[in-house]
Amino acid sequence: MANNIHYLYNAQTGIEMIFCKHSTISYPLHNHVSVLTIGIILDGSVLLNTNQETKIYTQNETFAILPYVPHSILANNSYTLLSLCIDKSLINNVDIMVIQNNIALLLAQALNIEEIKPYQILLILKRLNESTDIFHCNFKKHISHIDDLKKQLELYPERKLTVEEMAQNTFTSKYHFIRSFKTEVGLTPHQFQIQNRIRKAQRLLHKTDTITEVALTTGFCDQSHFIKQFKKYVGLSPYTYKSSSRIIQKDASLPFHNTKKI
Repeated sequence: MANNIHYLYNAQTGIEMIFCKHSTISYPLHNHVSVLTIGIILDGSVLLNTNQETKIYTQNETFAILPYVPHSILANNSYTLLSLCIDKSLINNVDIMVIQNNIALLLAQALNIEEIKPYQILLILKRLNESTDIFHCNFKKHISHIDDLKKQLELYPERKLTVEEMAQNTFTSKYHFIRSFKTEVGLTPHQFQIQNRIRKAQRLLHKTDTITEVALTTGFCDQSHFIKQFKKYVGLSPYTYKSSSRIIQKDASLPFHNTKKI
């Protein structure tokens, strides 16, 4: 399997695990709109660039990327990386101890014990605990008209909207809109729309065997353009991604019902 990348998504909890073994893939500037990402380098190193810092992470070092923080990953050499993507609504509504317990269960079920050591799981959970405090303190005042459009592009990225039409919808000039959007989101409107189309395509690939159908459903004009953009953002072709990933629809060992904070 290309670069030995495996995806495991739990549809019930909204937690996704991504395991990259001896990968050489670099990822362009993007953000994670709805998830908190926690990562640990198991082997090798990567250069992580965010709007806050540029840092090389090496073996056993962990990092956290908050929702909407633009970042890129550069592979200086081969690396092995484990990432956990946790839905932001989960962090708002579920006790942190419950999330930690279920992540530990997911890792134990999904990975060979030789791939990740118990102390490395503890490092991930420690970083998660530190990051949730930052997450809750990180809310800022949003530009309301940009925030509304941003939510629409997250939910319906396939809509055929030009930048001019987006600007009209926010009652601003095109150039003022682009500047305001990039200040708020960290990406241009076009970059944000494309990456959300790709994320929607990742989920749809599990429901259909036709790549063309996924491409058209997510707003791409043709299959070749879709494949090119998918590989740019994911690092794999749609075919390879589909064979590298699976979805857990329901898991009784992950009891996320009735766990909301009072």
